Amino acid sequence: MSDATITDLYEVTMATTYLREGMTGPATFSLFVRDLPAGRGFLVAAGLESVLDHLSALYVGPEDVEAFASATHRPPRDLRPLLGLEFGGDVRAVPEGRIALAGEPFLEVAASLPQAQLAETYVLNMLNHQTAVASKAARCVLAAAGHRVADFSLRRTHGTEAGFQAARLGAMAGFAADLRRGRRGWARHPR
Repeated sequence: MSDATITDLYEVTMATTYLREGMTGPATFSLFVRDLPAGRGFLVAAGLESVLDHLSALYVGPEDVEAFASATHRPPRDLRPLLGLEFGGDVRAVPEGRIALAGEPFLEVAASLPQAQLAETYVLNMLNHQTAVASKAARCVLAAAGHRVADFSLRRTHGTEAGFQAARLGAMAGFAADLRRGRRGWARHPR
C-alpha cells in the first residue's frame, strides 16, 4: 500500500463517486481559520513540506484499491475507478514559518475534484498538527521573554514522527538547539 491510503473512508467514497459520475472538473479547496481565540492573534504556518511531499507522490495503485475495498467491505471492482489516480494539481500556500491570520487563505489546492477530495484528509492532518505545534512553540518563545527554550519532543509526543516534527517546528519558531549548559541524558539519583 502507498500513502494514498492515509485518508478517511469518506474521501475514498466521494472520490470514487466523482469518478464514476464523470465529475472530474477542476475544484479548489481552501483552508483558512475563521476566528482565533482571544490572545492568540496569529498562527505560524507549518506542514507545507509534508503536504507537498505527499501530493507529489500521491498515486493509487492496485494494492491501494484492494486496501480500500477491504476497509469499505466492498468488492474491488467498485473501487477500480480510483486505480491510477494521481495528483496533478496546484498548491498555493502561506510559506512555512510565516505568520498567518484569521480569515486569510492558509492553503489552496486546485486539482480535479477526485484528486483534491482524496488528498483532503492528509492535507488537513499535516497542516493542522504542524501549525498548532509551531504556533504554540512561537508563543512559548514569546512568553520566555529572551530566555532560551528547549524541546524534549521525543519524550512527550505520540510517536517518533510527531516527535521529530515537533522538534523541527520548535526550532523554526525559535527554540534553542544548543543546550550545552544544561544537563544531558538521564538524571542520576543518589542511592
